[in-house]
Amino acid sequence: MLLGVVCLLESVTVLAEKSKSDEEWKYGKIVLNSGRQFEGHLRYNLENNVVVLQSGQQMLAFSAYSVESFMAIDTTSGFTQNFFTLPYSDTPARPRLMFFQLVFDGKFALFVREREVSVGSAATHRYPTRLHPNKEGRAFVQDYFVFLPNGNFQKFLVGRNNLAELFSLKGSEAKQVDRYVNKNNINFSRQPDIIRLIDHYINQKSIAQR
Repeated sequence: MLLGVVCLLESVTVLAEKSKSDEEWKYGKIVLNSGRQFEGHLRYNLENNVVVLQSGQQMLAFSAYSVESFMAIDTTSGFTQNFFTLPYSDTPARPRLMFFQLVFDGKFALFVREREVSVGSAATHRYPTRLHPNKEGRAFVQDYFVFLPNGNFQKFLVGRNNLAELFSLKGSEAKQVDRYVNKNNINFSRQPDIIRLIDHYINQKSIAQR
């Protein structure tokens, strides 16, 4: 039940100390695979797929292998992030469990994972970005992952050609991507536009299969 705690017990202090120079603590709740829940102040590390929770004098660290989901709330703005554990691999290797933030849940589910890069690299990134709150010259960029109605869960590189590839569009169908993007002024750096675009083509696929 506390496999994440046991496996990471020795690294809790190191992770907690490292977090002091990263993002501020947020209030949240962790749900383990066993159904057991913990509430308190937490930080998460997506690179290592670890979430650290402080409740009173108790400090606990959980890996993605023991966590079903967790929620993090910014106590200043009230902004809430919901994370879920899913198996993924971008190579033929065996998938590993990783934390993904859910940003849309409808006919499809859209997830993101933030990663830290230099401000220079972020400037050329087409996805939504934000500056690191405590590290000068560093920023966070988002990578997108989509869970399609057919059960496929895959990384989605935002772009016209990538959208055509995602839905196996060819010929005239692929050209429709350009027409739709231009007609609707789709901005690939805006998350709502990305959601709108994917939703449109899922609807088109559903109509074609009737």
